[in-house]
Amino acid sequence: MMLEERLVGNAPLKQSVMHMMQSGRMGHSLLLVGESGLGAGFAARCIAADLLYPQGGSAAEHMVQGDCCYAVAKSGDRSSGHIETGIVREAIAVRGGAKNGDYLVGQVMAARSECFNSGLSTQGRVILLYHVEHMNEASANALLKVLEEPPENVTFLLTASSLAGVLPTIRSRCYDFTLAPVSPAECSVYCTKQGVAQDEAELLSAVFDGRIGTVLAVAQNKSRRARLETARTLAQAAADGDGYLLATVLAGLEKDRAGTDEVLEDLAALAAATLRQPMLCPLHGEKAVAAIRTVDTVRQRLHANGNAKLVLSVAAAEFASL
Repeated sequence: MMLEERLVGNAPLKQSVMHMMQSGRMGHSLLLVGESGLGAGFAARCIAADLLYPQGGSAAEHMVQGDCCYAVAKSGDRSSGHIETGIVREAIAVRGGAKNGDYLVGQVMAARSECFNSGLSTQGRVILLYHVEHMNEASANALLKVLEEPPENVTFLLTASSLAGVLPTIRSRCYDFTLAPVSPAECSVYCTKQGVAQDEAELLSAVFDGRIGTVLAVAQNKSRRARLETARTLAQAAADGDGYLLATVLAGLEKDRAGTDEVLEDLAALAAATLRQPMLCPLHGEKAVAAIRTVDTVRQRLHANGNAKLVLSVAAAEFASL
């Protein structure tokens, strides 16, 4: 079973879901909740692989890797939704297609229509919906009917970074499970097996407190690693009260909201890590706590579609005065 073999830790989740599958009492809609990097999406793909290909094989492996069909659409055009074919035909994935990550109604409508089509495998079909906290009322309404009366042998697997962020109308129609981080030691061992150098795996596992997905992303992606280094620069500048450097670095992020969000997440992770191990970040004590609070405030301002240049200019002054 992919879920049992591949997902590290989270024994209660694995036992519950596996029991549901083996007893034939699998709910038609599961919601997996976990903060960024904890592997909610990975767990959903493992479950999909076990549902669609219980005997394993190459198709199951492709499913775990996410090589499936995707629902796409154009912003502002409800009729533009369509399915882009992937290697795994029995699974359709949906991610928020708007610039800010929100779901597009056209995407949901395309996935909804496709799951009624004939020609499914004997094992049925899976619809994966990632980060449904980005689903607004319009896209949720497009999904509700099919969640209430799903086609036979179709399972919906949803993920979210927090349960509170999911609309009640969606949440009430799902069995929800929460993922927990593994220990930094377990994370380091796993990531080393995935090809990450041991010393790097140990350092990143400590910084990101057992979030395997984040550790692998930083270790294996140059642009993602660069954002962590930017966060380190900001942390040092904040510790030194260097407002000029803070303003310069943050100004360079103005046009990349997704990148800015990751840098701020990493800054908060570094500040939190130093509360556990002081050598992990130049911010210490009350400054580290204040940095975490400031990051949260800045991210809220940006997510509220505030003027990025103004928000980050104010943020530079706030970080300088920690």
